Formats: sequence, structure tokens, C-alpha cells
Amino acid sequence: MDSVYEDVRSILENRRIRSEILLQQQNEQIRIAHPELADVEKKIADVSEEILKNSLEGQSSEDLQKELVRLKMDREKVLFEHGLSSDKIKIQPYCEKCGDTGYIEEEGKEPVLCDCIRALLAPVMTSRSGVEKYPEYSFEKDSDQFFSENPRMQETYKKLRLLTEKEKVPNAVFYGRSGQGKTFTAVAIARQYAKQGRSSFVIRLAEAQELMMEHRKLIQSFYTPAGKERDVEKRVEYLTQADLLVLDDLGVEPRTANTEADLLNIIDTRILSGKTTIITTNFDMESLKERYGGRFFDRIDRNFVRFNFSSEGARA
Repeated sequence: MDSVYEDVRSILENRRIRSEILLQQQNEQIRIAHPELADVEKKIADVSEEILKNSLEGQSSEDLQKELVRLKMDREKVLFEHGLSSDKIKIQPYCEKCGDTGYIEEEGKEPVLCDCIRALLAPVMTSRSGVEKYPEYSFEKDSDQFFSENPRMQETYKKLRLLTEKEKVPNAVFYGRSGQGKTFTAVAIARQYAKQGRSSFVIRLAEAQELMMEHRKLIQSFYTPAGKERDVEKRVEYLTQADLLVLDDLGVEPRTANTEADLLNIIDTRILSGKTTIITTNFDMESLKERYGGRFFDRIDRNFVRFNFSSEGARA
């Protein structure tokens, strides 16, 4: 989305370079102390080069492969005789979990961000997410008594929290009367996303509408200060590209000629790119259908899971 990811990649590359330099320095000392190890490693390098050459030329390297296996066994023997571990001559990454790749891969599963990268991204993602406007809204600051008078809602809340931790939150509409925990839960999810190093953006619908209007004016303007244009464009990009977008208070925004078009643009773009959107509203679904109807409500109806927060005892 911007330079933050380039900065992280640069940090990873610097870590890998540092590890390689340390390994070279360490191995040079080992080779000086044990010349026979240096000799075996040179033979391994020569044979490996021949195998690569044959591969590029489409020739067989069966005999060379056998020779390479034998040489590697010789290297292990030399290491053993001198009380050295094979790990001693391998690169020792800064992060052993991901090997400084930034991702952890498990067979049959999608790669996930390593904790070392989450730690780098979390402060940036939190500052950009908008959750700092709601300092008390987080999973850590709730209690076992939250939704305690509403067992059904308490189970829903726990399920959403678990899904957030597993990074599987679906598109959702949180609807029901005011003060029932909709915004609390949505912001808590967005905060958790940021802590996981993923981008999230919490914005009231009326503010999103103003942002889109401002963006249109900038596009049509003959002159716009560069700094202001970049700031607006970055925020508009977050509306469509953040891993999680929370559109708070749907239904209270003023209706304009562009209201539905803006909503459709945001929702359609996010659905197509597989990004998660959570919408909160005080309206019930029938009232939403009456207010918006048409294509926008159709998107909600077909692509969003509904969570009814209108039950006694839920509070935020």
C-alpha cells in the first residue's frame, strides 16, 4: 500500500546480509584452523557448479550427483572429527522461525506473517488504523461480564474474537439498536488486525462520504497542494485496500447524489480483492433495504454475514 512494506523488506534484506557476513567471517576462521574442510568445500562448490552447468545445457549429472553426495558425507566426517556441528557452517538467521523471509509456510496452508514482521508492522498499522480514537475498545480491555446478560451475543462475541485471532473474519454487518456493542466489537477486531501487522481502517460512514467528496474536488481542481493530495489519496486507498475496513454508523450519513455510487465503489472493490469489510448500523435489515435497496443492499445481502446486536443486556 506504501513504503512501509518496502521498509520492512529492506530490514529483512539487511538481516540476511548481516547473517551472511557473519557466516563468512566465521567460516574463514574455521577453514584456516582446518584446511581439510576448506578443501572439501572447494570440491563441493566445483561439483555443484558442474551440475548447474549441465542442467542449463540439458545434460545428465547422475555421476556428479553421486559425487556431490559423497563429498557432503566427507564434509560431515571432517566436521565430526573436529567436534564441529554442521549448523556451525550454516547461516544463522536473525529470526529462526522464518529464516528472515518474513513468512512461515506450512504444508497445505497459506503462508502467514512471522511474529518478527508483525512486531515491525504493528505500531505503524495501529497509528494508521484510526483505532486510537477508541482507546478503551479492545479485546484485552473487555471482561468476562461483557454481554453477560445476553448469552447468545456473548457466544457471538467470543466467536468473532477467535476468528480474528485466526485471521478469518468474514464480511459482516453488525446491526441493532444504539449502545449494544457493535462499534466496540468492530474496533476491537480492527485493533487486533493492526497488532497482527495487517492494515485496518475504522471510519464513520459520514466521514468516508466527506473523504470521497474531497477526493472528487481535488481531481477536478486546477491546483492542489502536493502534501494534501497525497494525504487524501492515501486515505482513499485505505478505504479500498486495507485488509479490514470498518464502516461505522451506516444510515446516519446525509444522502447525496453520490452516496450510493461511493458505497458501491468501495464495497465492490473490496469484494473483488478479497478484503474484509465490517459495517455497523442502528438500522434493522428491513429498514436498510428500504433506505438503500437496489444494488448496494444486494451486495450486502449476498456477500455479508449478519450479526444482530439488538438484544437486552448487550452494551458497549
